[in-house]
Amino acid sequence: MRKSWIRAVCLALALLLTGGAALGEQVYFSSEGKEAWYQDMLKDGILSVGNNRRLKDVIRRAQGGETITVAAIGGSITEGAGAAKYDECYASRFVQGFAARYGAGDNVKFVNAGVGGTPSTFGLMRYDRDVAARVKDGDGLADLVIVEFAVNDYQEPTKHRCYESLVKKILSQENKPAVILLFAVFNGGFNLQGELKKVGETYDLMMVSIKDAAYPHIGKELSEKEFFFDQYHPTSIGHGIMADCLLAAVEEANARETDDTDINLDVESAYGTEFMNLTTLYGSSPIPADAELIRGGFAHDDTGAYSNLPVGRVCGQNFHHDAVDGNDPLVFRATFRKLLIAWRAVSDPKYGEAEIWVDGKLKRTLKGAADKWGQSEVILLWDAKEPLEHTVEIRMSEETKDKRFTITAISYAQ
Repeated sequence: MRKSWIRAVCLALALLLTGGAALGEQVYFSSEGKEAWYQDMLKDGILSVGNNRRLKDVIRRAQGGETITVAAIGGSITEGAGAAKYDECYASRFVQGFAARYGAGDNVKFVNAGVGGTPSTFGLMRYDRDVAARVKDGDGLADLVIVEFAVNDYQEPTKHRCYESLVKKILSQENKPAVILLFAVFNGGFNLQGELKKVGETYDLMMVSIKDAAYPHIGKELSEKEFFFDQYHPTSIGHGIMADCLLAAVEEANARETDDTDINLDVESAYGTEFMNLTTLYGSSPIPADAELIRGGFAHDDTGAYSNLPVGRVCGQNFHHDAVDGNDPLVFRATFRKLLIAWRAVSDPKYGEAEIWVDGKLKRTLKGAADKWGQSEVILLWDAKEPLEHTVEIRMSEETKDKRFTITAISYAQ
């Protein structure tokens, strides 16, 4: 117990000393990271180095001084929850370590698109806004993207099709970015890497498992309190270990001979990629020429909607029904096969329930509950194989028309 406590104190001091933007080396649990169990842990976390052609190209360009953007998209762990300060979250530490090893000055940039309590469905809906639109280098595209949804996609409505669509959307960018699939873990050992690694295997991607790496050492070399801040999130120590696992995988891939050919994107999908080309509408979005949207009684903007440090106000303006509004419905018309709706789930009694009608038929009723805290949840409202024109109406229920409700975003695929 005393040795464990001493290790924790030493690491905490190391984290404080190296928590700035110029992290020069990995945040090893021991002072030099030479302990055998730690090195074994890093190796065990590498499920696959994947096809390394794109990654080595990113490293080559970074070493040559070209501006490189690393992005991370995921849930609250990517957002930084559990870390004592933002610079100590795994994504920030990974970018600091990557820049120290492969960068040239300050040419490695960082975009963090972690949003707490949200699945890959919502990640796909907001990728263009929260990742692509925030990239400031020459081509406006991220060069290396970490995708972390292994603890957020439980009961995700598209059954991993949005996850695969997000991954393939990123891989299909013109600049041919490298993608790392990161599988975080809850206290108790839960994650969905068994299902999600099928996507990584399909496209021969780098995959890093914190469940396989760190979790077997909980209660042994690592105490539960050292690694986990709570049931869901790692401590600063845990975040540092996650960054180490990612950096170790990158180093392993970079040390290997370069793959002769690029990733093959023309393979049969693992789950489906029919959500790749979503059109997402926020409250401030221009309406496409082939669609119609009448805001009706959802003409306001819920300024209290969820915000966080890396993203700011998530999704920007929304479609909000205020208590003073009439009960005219929000009307959306378009030709589509798939329809996703994100809404703000709250426990506030000032918020009511909304009915969603498609072509004159009631499809869903949305309402908050005691365990909701304002996160954006997503429903798959329409899931067809062929595109047809539909009219969608969202209106408050008669019993709660004098209350509030927020639609975060509407996404459709033709």
